[in-house]
Amino acid sequence: MVRILVTGFEPFGGHSENISGQIVNALPSQLLLDDPWSSLREYAKESLEVTLETRVLPVDEAGSLEIANAVQEGENWDAILHLGLCESCEKPRIETRAQDLLQMRIPDNSGRQITQQSITGLGNLPVTVLADAWMSMPWSVECELSQDAGTYLCNETLYRTLHALNVISSDDKTIPPCLFVHLPLVEKCSFPNALSFVQEVLQRMMFRPVLSVVGALITRDEHYLVAQRSSSESHAGKWEFPGGKVEANETQSSALEREMHEEFGWSVTCSEAIGTWYHSLENLDIALHILPTHFIGRVPDFTDTTLWTAHDALCWRLLADESELDWLGNDRAVVEWMKRTKFLPRAK
Repeated sequence: MVRILVTGFEPFGGHSENISGQIVNALPSQLLLDDPWSSLREYAKESLEVTLETRVLPVDEAGSLEIANAVQEGENWDAILHLGLCESCEKPRIETRAQDLLQMRIPDNSGRQITQQSITGLGNLPVTVLADAWMSMPWSVECELSQDAGTYLCNETLYRTLHALNVISSDDKTIPPCLFVHLPLVEKCSFPNALSFVQEVLQRMMFRPVLSVVGALITRDEHYLVAQRSSSESHAGKWEFPGGKVEANETQSSALEREMHEEFGWSVTCSEAIGTWYHSLENLDIALHILPTHFIGRVPDFTDTTLWTAHDALCWRLLADESELDWLGNDRAVVEWMKRTKFLPRAK
C-alpha cells in the first residue's frame, strides 16, 4: 500500500483556527487517486489506493524538525505534502522552492523570533516534483506557482524536510515527491474547495505528468516545414514541427495558433489533429498532437527572422527526403508515418 504523509499546522499569530490543520484532520485515512492525465496518456494507469498519514505540527522549532527527524531516523513515505496557512494569499499557492533563510516577522508559538539567519548555510532547495508540468491541466480551484515560501515556519519546515531527504538519498535511491502548499484564509478559499484542491495535488504528486504539445504541419507543393530550435532554447539545434505546449483551458487549435504568433509572428488557422505521437523524457511524458496549419491572408516572408523568438532556421523538406536531421523527441516518427501513409495535406 502506498503511504503518503500530509501535515498541517496548529493556529498561530492570534488566529483561533488554521485551515491547514483543519484540512489534515478532515482527510480520510484511505484514498483512491485517479490519474489526472488519463485523457492524454498513451496507456491507461490503474487508480492508486493510498493510505494517508496525517500530523498537525506545532508552530515552533520542534514542529519544523518533526518530519525531518523522522526521515533521518528511517521513516519512509512515498510522498510528503506539507500544508500551511498564508494570510496574504488570494488563492492556493504551490511552493516550488525552500529558502535557506529564517526572517520571522512574528514570534512562533514558543516565543522564538529569529531574523536574518540561515537554516543550514547550504543554499535554497527545490521541491522534488515537476509542478510546472501540472499547470497545463485545469484545476477545480484557481491556483498559482510560487518560488517564495516565505521565511517563517512554513518555509523552515519545507526546507528541513527537503534537506533531510537529500541527506539520506543516494544515487540508487529516488527522493520521494515532497511539496508545500499554502492555503489562503477560508474567506478567500472555502473549506470544501481547499479540501478538493489538496486531493487534486495528491493526484498530481503520485502520477507521472503528461505534457500536451501541439506541432504545426505546414506544407508547400510537395514539401513540409520544420524549424530548428535556437541556441538559447532547451534542446538547442534540434529540428521539430514548430509549436508548443497546450496551456490550461486551451484547445489544441487555439494553443497552436497562439504559439505560432508568439514564436514567429505568423497568423494561422489550424485543422483537427491528424494523430498523436508519444515519447518519454526523464520525468514526464509528451503527447504530441500534429495539426495541419494554414496561413491567414498573405504567406509570410520566411527569410524575415525579426519576430522569431525560439528558432534559428527553417527547412522545407520533401516527404521522400531520407537525409538525416537531428530531430526533437518523436517528431521523426511523425515523418515516418507520413511516408508510410503518403499523407501530405495541400496548402490552402
